[in-house]
Amino acid sequence: MKRIVWLGCMAYFMVGLATVVFGALLPEMLRDYGLGYSSGGQLVFAQFAGFFIGVNLAPRLSTRLGYQKTICIGMLSLIFVHALLLCHPYWFVVLGLAVLNGFGFGMTQTAIGTFLLEAVDQNGAIMMSRLEVAFGIGALFMPLASGLFIAQHSWIWSFAVVVLFAIINLVLWSNKFVNHLNHLPGVSQYSLAKKQENDVITAKTQLSKLAFFIAFVFLYVGIETSIVNFLPSLFVQHLGLGSSEATLSVTFFWISMVIGRLFSGYIAEKINYYRYLFFSTVGAALFLVCIALAKGTAVSFAMVFMIGLFLSGIFAILIVFANRVFAGNTKQITSILIASGGVGGALLPLVIGWSLERYQATVTIWVIVGCTLLLLGCLFRIRKIEKERTKVNQRYNNHDRILEKHSNLNL
Repeated sequence: MKRIVWLGCMAYFMVGLATVVFGALLPEMLRDYGLGYSSGGQLVFAQFAGFFIGVNLAPRLSTRLGYQKTICIGMLSLIFVHALLLCHPYWFVVLGLAVLNGFGFGMTQTAIGTFLLEAVDQNGAIMMSRLEVAFGIGALFMPLASGLFIAQHSWIWSFAVVVLFAIINLVLWSNKFVNHLNHLPGVSQYSLAKKQENDVITAKTQLSKLAFFIAFVFLYVGIETSIVNFLPSLFVQHLGLGSSEATLSVTFFWISMVIGRLFSGYIAEKINYYRYLFFSTVGAALFLVCIALAKGTAVSFAMVFMIGLFLSGIFAILIVFANRVFAGNTKQITSILIASGGVGGALLPLVIGWSLERYQATVTIWVIVGCTLLLLGCLFRIRKIEKERTKVNQRYNNHDRILEKHSNLNL
C-alpha cells in the first residue's frame, strides 16, 4: 500500500504541474497570440469546464472500468494535450485543449484521491496531506521551470515538462504491480463495512447536510485561488511594491503551503479533524486581518507565510472528514466536493477581481476575511452534523450488537 501512496504522490505532482501551467504562461501566451486578458479569462474558464467534467465522470468510469484504467485515461489526455500544445496550434484549438487539460487532471486527481481514501482505513488525513504536498510542489515547480524557459525565449517547452511527467506516471500506473489495485481488500471491505451506516439517513437529508461541506469547500478553494491570483496586485496597491517584489508573495505563500502540508495530516489525526479545521480557519482569518491592518513590507510577507501555513491542510482534511461523516459513499462524496472546489475556484475570484478593480486593495482584503468567517459558520454547522451522525451510528451499532448477542444465545 505504501508503494501505491507514493505513486499517488507522483501523479499529484504531475497534476500540480498541469493545473498551473497555463497560469504561469498566460502573459507570454497572450502576447504571442496578440490577445487581451478577456481571452485569458476564456482559457481559464475552458480549463475549469473540463475539470468539472473530469471530476464528475471519474466515479462513473472507475465503477465501470476500474481505477487503474480511469487514471490512465486521465494521464493519456494530458499527454495528448501538451504534446499538441508544443506544436503551437491556433487559439481556438488551444481553448479546446484547455478543456481536455482540465478533464485530464480533474479525472486523475479525483480517481487517485477516491481510491486511496477507500483503501486506507486508518490515517487518511496523513495520506491525503502527502498527496497535497506533492501537488503543492508541482504547483511551485512549474512557474520556476516556466520562468527559465521564458528567459530563454522558449516558453512553449514548458508543456514538454508536463508531457515528460505524464509519460512517466502513465508507465508507472500501467505497470503490472498496480494491476491488483482494484481488488485491494481495503477498497471493498471498507466500503461494505460502512455501507449500513449510510442507510440511516435518507438521500434528501444526506444531501441537505452535505451542502455545508460543499459550501465550505466552495469558499475555501475560492479563497485560496483568489490569494494565488490576486496577492501580487493586492501588494502593489496596498504596499506600493513593484511587480517583481509583489510576485514573490505568491512564492512565499506556496512554500508555506508545502511546509504546512508536511505536518497537517499528523496534527489532524492527533487533535481530531474538527479541531484542526477550526484552529486553521481562525488562524487564517486572524492573519488576513493583520495584512489588512499592516503597512510594512516585511510584516506583510510574514503574514502571507502564516496564512499559507494555516490554509495548507484544510482541503485535504475536510475531504477525509466528510468521508468519515458520510462513510460508504467515498466516490460520490469526494467527486462532489472536488467539483464544488472547482466551481468556487472559478467564481469567487471573479468577485475578488471586481472588488479589487472597484474598491481597491484594503476593502478587497476585508472581503476575503468575510469569506473566511463564512467558513467558520459552515464549520459550526458541520460540527453539529458530525455529532448527529455519531449518535445515529452508535445507536445502530448497539442494535447490531444486541442482534448478534441474541443470535449467539440461540445457537
